[in-house]
Amino acid sequence: MKSIKMMQLFELEVKEEVFYDEVVHLMYMPESWRNYLKDQTYSEESSSHKGKSSNEYKLAFKVKPLGLKLQSIFPEIINVAVDYRFVETDLPWIVATEKISESLIKRLTLGWLASTKRCTVSELPEDLKKAQLSWITTRFGEITTDSTQKYIDKYQWLPALAAIKFCAKPRKVDLGQGIIKEFQFYHTIFNGKHECVTEPYMKSNKYDPFSYVLRVSLQNRGGDANRMLLSVSVGRRRYLKDPKIKIDKKTKELACYLKDNHTCSVLVSVRNPELDQNTKSFSQLQFERFVHKDKGTFTRWRTALDNLYWDILYGAEFEADMLLAQPTAYLEGKGEITAWVVNHNSFKNAGNWVKAGLGISEKRGLFNAFEEVLAEYDMKSLPAIMEIPRNKMNNQRLPIVSHKDQDIIIEVYSSKEMFVAMKQAYTTPHKFINIIPKGEEGVVIFKRQISDDVYELNSDKVVTIEFVHRDPEGIVSELEIGTYTADIAYSKLVDRIKKKLGSNTKHSVKKTLALIEINGKDSWRDGADPKAAIRDAMKQSGRLSQFIEPLTVKKDHSEHITVENNEDNGSKADTGRMVNALLDLLNDAGFLSHNVTKLNEFKSILSFNVLKADKDYLPVVSKMDGAEVMIRMLGVDTWVPLGEAPFHLEIAKMLKKPQKNKNNSSAVFKRFVSQIIENELDRDDRPIVVMMNAKLRNGWLDVLQNPRIQYEVVPYLNERLANESRIQFIRINTTQDVPQYRIFSPDNEEQPMKASGIFRDPLGIYYGVGGRPSAWQGSRVTDIKFTSPSKLLLQQRAVECIPLGPLDENERDELAYLVDQLRRVGLTFDTHTVDPYPIKVMNILSKYLTGKQEFFDDEFDDEVEVVEEFDEVPVVVN
Repeated sequence: MKSIKMMQLFELEVKEEVFYDEVVHLMYMPESWRNYLKDQTYSEESSSHKGKSSNEYKLAFKVKPLGLKLQSIFPEIINVAVDYRFVETDLPWIVATEKISESLIKRLTLGWLASTKRCTVSELPEDLKKAQLSWITTRFGEITTDSTQKYIDKYQWLPALAAIKFCAKPRKVDLGQGIIKEFQFYHTIFNGKHECVTEPYMKSNKYDPFSYVLRVSLQNRGGDANRMLLSVSVGRRRYLKDPKIKIDKKTKELACYLKDNHTCSVLVSVRNPELDQNTKSFSQLQFERFVHKDKGTFTRWRTALDNLYWDILYGAEFEADMLLAQPTAYLEGKGEITAWVVNHNSFKNAGNWVKAGLGISEKRGLFNAFEEVLAEYDMKSLPAIMEIPRNKMNNQRLPIVSHKDQDIIIEVYSSKEMFVAMKQAYTTPHKFINIIPKGEEGVVIFKRQISDDVYELNSDKVVTIEFVHRDPEGIVSELEIGTYTADIAYSKLVDRIKKKLGSNTKHSVKKTLALIEINGKDSWRDGADPKAAIRDAMKQSGRLSQFIEPLTVKKDHSEHITVENNEDNGSKADTGRMVNALLDLLNDAGFLSHNVTKLNEFKSILSFNVLKADKDYLPVVSKMDGAEVMIRMLGVDTWVPLGEAPFHLEIAKMLKKPQKNKNNSSAVFKRFVSQIIENELDRDDRPIVVMMNAKLRNGWLDVLQNPRIQYEVVPYLNERLANESRIQFIRINTTQDVPQYRIFSPDNEEQPMKASGIFRDPLGIYYGVGGRPSAWQGSRVTDIKFTSPSKLLLQQRAVECIPLGPLDENERDELAYLVDQLRRVGLTFDTHTVDPYPIKVMNILSKYLTGKQEFFDDEFDDEVEVVEEFDEVPVVVN
């Protein structure tokens, strides 16, 4: 009999009182400084704005950067005031576990004040320069009185103190494979998050150095907001080893390989006589690409406070170029400066010998080490939760499901060899598309050839595809950056492509799709990547589009290439990319995986979201009714098929980001949601499932916020919907506050396990873990990053699902099953997607709204990552 699996969430239950006996040090901002901030703010506001709210907003804007940077520079700071309240009233400005040099804080703050006024420190008023700073020593419990508790941010100080306790001395970690290592962890503040970071480890000169990272944050759960949970996310961060300012082999000139419009972080520790030399403290600084002709430098520090760091803590100016020219020298920390430059996609040809992810046993060992230390403070991990039986659904993508018979044109803008290879790939049986019984040869995408260029799609309906080659000349060419400004270069390419495509629109009655062969983003000059412009031009010309990189294995132009029988790994990769590119394109056009036929669902499924484009937002809802998927947008009064939705974006109505007392965006969105649901209720008598993306709680739909959720109550939208029994609500959360986890068998808890399933906690919150994508299949369950840095060791992300309303346990389970199944009905990937399909389709629309497709990595590498513009199937899907 198969045993039931268990899930351990990487979280500890915590109460504020556990650290009340800790000795802390307080610093109040001098009165002259507070008065100066108030006077400056009010004088600036008085000429154009009236009322308290504008003053608050302006003041919060002015003091927040200082507070965040001070905390980043001095991780000993466990709470720093970042809004107007401590200026208005005499509340503690800084709370720290160690006394930091008053002179350093004073010099940094005065330097910051001078930079905001665009003057020198000597030009500041005398009372600011004469102000004295001092520390007051107390116990933490003494400052958490009723009058100050709400101003001391528990989301700062609780994870800070937990991280500091863990980093107090070296910790032994069981990494797996019988390897137990002792690591010294350092408490850092990285992008405002508290982290415990090891010194860089490098297996050999072949590999990048990397650290183990534990990110500690305070979380709560929807419907149980008063219960505080210390969440531990485990990952790794790579650092730069090879120079990125060096002589270019082609030009023979000194060149910098940091890309434009990217910011790079560095963890820095400086030996300063005013700081405690017994402990090493790391600060996060950031630099960016900037060619300074007078200095002959390629980079600059991102903010004035980053510059001040060097002047005040190091005592001299320091150019960021030095870190890129000699990263190893600073990595080893043999001099006064220790610096670990984060290695990520901001660099051209960055190399990636240390692949993403950690081994399952490494994650468990790191969490266990943290848990063991914090157990001394009466913090205990949450009890493991049990798997619930789920309805089985095979991973069967073909035959593809279409909601109607139709004829399609697929234009291939590529080399002749790519086109030939594609036809071969689409007419050859493949085993990786579906789960194939032993002995069968596989499935084909084009199941028969009707004429020279016309094929019948392997579909449940009659779908014919005219598969034609187009000359990519004039379509695929980089933006003329340098000759023109970015906007003009973009518009010129769009206009040129539209003009060329005008001669290829004679089949306008048929749906036209485009596959475009194009090099990856690293092949183009900074700012000259044409993909967004190509996609825009294709959209304006009535075509959905999909990009694919060129073949990695050179083939001739023969029609008789045998792709599947070529054992070369590059050829297999090419085949997989070509198949996935076509399936992605068909997915955009509204086709579904055969898995959708396994759904026993007769309800209409609605899913709401907002899509971001620059500074504006577009409210969108998808409707899935059997195999038909429709889209509505604010400003578009009718439902349109998914494959046609991108062509209606021009008339959609965008909203500004919701701001309390500033605009009515949230009210407009709430009316949009309510009206759509009411219309669907009036249309027929069937039940409706409403899936809400948890991200909407941030300003758009406050009824989805953790403190406002009640498991037995439908989120209140209006009186009618609150009393409608045909609605079933589910909040779906895939954000970073969903905890990491491990899955284990109670029969052998020590054995690492790769597994999927649905797990339910006692409150009625479900955590779904999908199957592993085929791209991840090369690793063993026992592999660890410490011994195998170049192996991809990724773990599926858990999806949090909260059914809401007067439902019994069986009904809640059924909704969790539905979410799990809807993660397997899209064509895009061969296993689960992170989001269920009705939410996932929003990303399709977003791609055509912005010209870009966003991918996010949880591995702590990229903190200022420009969204990925290449929409070929990514490795990470869960």
